[in-house]
Amino acid sequence: MKPTLFDPEGEGYDDETATKYGLKPDPKTKHWQSRIPETGLLLKGRKHKTWNLLEKGEKEAGYEIYKHTDGRYYSKPKDEQQKQIEELIK
Repeated sequence: MKPTLFDPEGEGYDDETATKYGLKPDPKTKHWQSRIPETGLLLKGRKHKTWNLLEKGEKEAGYEIYKHTDGRYYSKPKDEQQKQIEELIK
């Protein structure tokens, strides 16, 4: 079986990569994680119906989303200095 190509700009979820990293849906909510913890790789496409919740959650956790040269979106902890600046301008 040929693997499905995930479109980081689309509305899908990269369940193939999630499974590769051993992720499984939460037994109660059936919700899958949005980020691979070890790499910061985001598993939802930008047009996914809950992308806005992913953005909100990453921001609240002190992370920032960026597009890598490989075309995929990742999330990484914000620089401490950047966090302090944002707190000052609130």
